[in-house]
Amino acid sequence: MSPYVRLLNPERWKVFQCLILEGENAGGPEDLRDARALRISTSQFQSFVGRHVDEFVHTMVPEPNDMMQNSYLPLDEDMCFLDCSGGGKVPSESILKVGVFPALEQAGFDMDMFHQRGGIFDWKRDRNSMNKDIQGDDDGFIVDPSSHWNRTVTMPVA
Repeated sequence: MSPYVRLLNPERWKVFQCLILEGENAGGPEDLRDARALRISTSQFQSFVGRHVDEFVHTMVPEPNDMMQNSYLPLDEDMCFLDCSGGGKVPSESILKVGVFPALEQAGFDMDMFHQRGGIFDWKRDRNSMNKDIQGDDDGFIVDPSSHWNRTVTMPVA
């Protein structure tokens, strides 16, 4: 995998442990998909990170399940926060109905974990260079992999 990550040269490489959530990817009859075959143990995840961290120390952002589960604020199509703290996705009331702050209280969000995982970071993107990084041709477009605006790469760990 390292040669591909080097080729992409991301500014941030978010490495996620596969998080299984009931009603989403746990393989149940009502789940959208079955990701159980992608589940790895915490020690397997740490081993993967350990094999790559020296080379990618400035770009790798590992997020094991315990760090990831409650440190994001996913929204569904009804503008409800999805509380993942209980191992599923429980929707809050819609922010369109009750407002952001009352819905946020129902989200199971862990602000401390958000900060621990580096949720606030200095992202720099030169919007003036965006058009220079995309070159059109008859078949569509080609994105220059060295551009600064498209170098965050998210890859699941299996």
